[in-house]
Amino acid sequence: MTKPTNRKKRSKLTIFLLAPILAIVFVAGWSLYWIGQSKQPQTKQLQKTTNKTSTNHNDIELIMIPKQEEQILTN
Repeated sequence: MTKPTNRKKRSKLTIFLLAPILAIVFVAGWSLYWIGQSKQPQTKQLQKTTNKTSTNHNDIELIMIPKQEEQILTN
């Protein structure tokens, strides 16, 4: 496999203008990721407390009520 010889090179001005924009996007994405990671343990604690209270419901029985069909009365 050979590299193409007529490949377009990016101008230094384009790289110079895009570098700050890419840096800002990277910092914003990383900070949102970090904020999401720091709030995650709190939700796990809430899930653990709700699971402990929901295990004591052994007296509940679920049944399915059949839907009654309409009957046409004829005499």
